[in-house]
Amino acid sequence: MTEEQNESEPPLNPQKTGETETVTGNKRPRPASGADKPTKPRKKYAKRAPVWEHFIQREEDLSKSYCKYCKAEFACDTKKVGTSPMIGHINRCKEYKDWVEHENQKILSSDNNGNMKLVKYDPVMFRRSVNEMVVVNELPFSFVESEGWKRFCSNVLPMYKTFSRKTCSTDIVAMYLEEKAALKQLFSVEKQRVSLTTDIWTCPTTSYNYMVITGHWISTEWELQKRNLSFKVITDHKGDTIAAQLMDCLDDWGIEKVYAVTVDNARNNDKALEVFKNQLRMRGVDSLVNDGEFLHMRCCAHILNLIVGHGLKKANAHIVAIRNAVKYVRSSFSRLKTFALKCETSKLARGSLPLDVSTRWNSTYLMLSSALKLRVAFEKMEAEDKLYCDYFLEEEDKIKRVGPPTSIDWEKVARLVKFLKVFYKCTLIFSASKTVTSCLCYSEIVDIERSLITKCSSTDEETKKQANDMRDKFDKYWDGLSNMNPLVIVASVFDPRNKMKFASLCFDQLYGKDTIESKKLHASVSSVMETLYDHYSFKPTNSENNEDTEDQTEQTDSQPQPCTFELSDDEDDCEGMLSIYDKVVGLKINEVSYNELKVYLTEKPEPRVENLLGMPYDVLSWWRRNCSKFIVLSEFARDVLAIQASSVASESAFSTTGRVLDPYRSSLTPYMVEVLLCTQQWLRCSEFSGCSYMILHSMADR
Repeated sequence: MTEEQNESEPPLNPQKTGETETVTGNKRPRPASGADKPTKPRKKYAKRAPVWEHFIQREEDLSKSYCKYCKAEFACDTKKVGTSPMIGHINRCKEYKDWVEHENQKILSSDNNGNMKLVKYDPVMFRRSVNEMVVVNELPFSFVESEGWKRFCSNVLPMYKTFSRKTCSTDIVAMYLEEKAALKQLFSVEKQRVSLTTDIWTCPTTSYNYMVITGHWISTEWELQKRNLSFKVITDHKGDTIAAQLMDCLDDWGIEKVYAVTVDNARNNDKALEVFKNQLRMRGVDSLVNDGEFLHMRCCAHILNLIVGHGLKKANAHIVAIRNAVKYVRSSFSRLKTFALKCETSKLARGSLPLDVSTRWNSTYLMLSSALKLRVAFEKMEAEDKLYCDYFLEEEDKIKRVGPPTSIDWEKVARLVKFLKVFYKCTLIFSASKTVTSCLCYSEIVDIERSLITKCSSTDEETKKQANDMRDKFDKYWDGLSNMNPLVIVASVFDPRNKMKFASLCFDQLYGKDTIESKKLHASVSSVMETLYDHYSFKPTNSENNEDTEDQTEQTDSQPQPCTFELSDDEDDCEGMLSIYDKVVGLKINEVSYNELKVYLTEKPEPRVENLLGMPYDVLSWWRRNCSKFIVLSEFARDVLAIQASSVASESAFSTTGRVLDPYRSSLTPYMVEVLLCTQQWLRCSEFSGCSYMILHSMADR
């Protein structure tokens, strides 16, 4: 190398020469290192090196950082060491390699139906699952910012990035809209007729009243479906306002056909359903069945509460005496311990001793039935515990406290509990929202009426008067000849174990065999079934629509045309009779060749035998197996069996708060209340949880 070439090359260490080289190659003098110049705070720039995705900088010492996976600490000063130590570590970190392998590795997981499948960690799905947990478990939005949740994620899923409460609420609204779009797609594809339940809810901390509307239908797979459709603020309880809310709900969801609406017994609901029916009539003939004659369904649970509440007023003194005794025992730990000793000496199983809520008769029934089992212990308390006796000598509202319970009180309550057992069982059946209740409703009503008839002929005057009062209230709503909706009886006929023979037996038991009342009721129910069956016979069923689409696409005109003999150009070639017959049969492809209703009613009922697995009888599974045999009748049964016997189905959106919003939800905006309550109920219904668009698209293609 020549000297000229050496002189033209830049120095190896320009810092030692006190000069710096510019882009053009020119040199400029560097300032002296000891020059006093004011120092400016360095700007904080975002860390752009990819290695920072795997390290966390310590807040107390920014020159150090630690690995997310093994927690090893390294210097990270950008001036002194840079990112080289971190890069070297992450290339050999065993925990990081395990995490990469674990992230790509699939694990076995089970879905809601118990089916096993291979899945791998998906950060998007995990974030959605966190939002679902907040909604389903009624957690506050601040949960995602809590220290415990962040610690859990740091220890279990260090790769998961937590988010703020604002992001959580935004995600939940987006999830609500996503789930709602999937349900709308379902309604638009199936064109299913829907039955509704509705009720009014109050807010204790605000002046808002909410109206909840729930839709019920049976899917094409013969599974009972229930979805909250609306939970909006209602300005007043007038009939016109309720009807407008119902119509807005149908417009929002694109629901065109309604079968029945289950409401409580308030007068404003009568007016609301009349207005609602008139508005539906203007939408077309198919919006209602039989011009909405059977649209109004009264809530069975509310009627039952009115009947029982009317009867409990007569036995109030006996109930109060036992309630005060239970209240004394549960008032302190020492008293409860003393009572437990009395149970042990009397060789009684301790069990539970609940205190009732005076406004809920079912809790009163449970309290009385539990207290009756421990009657001996209460009598021992009266004989041996002076404090127990003194408790009843005290005044309550300037009146001596009722009690202690006497033998007469115990005997009266024992008869009352036996009487209420029928009502309690019926309440559990009416309140069920995951099983079909309409086909069980009439048998329970008949059991109640027969129990009231028996009590009305009792020798005890007090019991007799109590039963007569309850019977008057019963006849006001459930008189089979005038006040009961005929669909209650029709639904029981669609239980293949009952058919019409069970209904006929009930008529004979209640009104006497071959009496005018029995024959009149039998004829009335038969007429209703035939009328409704004719309604379904004159419209194509879902299965026939599918067959027409697949096999008879060329037959677009469903109106029958007159059959004529047509001559071709060749006068000797006359159209044959077989060809004419084929045309006639083809034009009447939607007509049923026999009356399926008569065939169903004349066949032998299914045997009422115990299930080998101890499971209750599934009415829908029978119709699923036989829907190909009863093409028209199965559509009729599908709509009737979807009717909800009680509006309690919409009230079950709240787990423990009843028909009153809790204070935490009341503080939210009305829109967010609707988002949370509807999304919670949708997620709990597992079939469409997560927006199964594959299922919906396959249905749309079909």
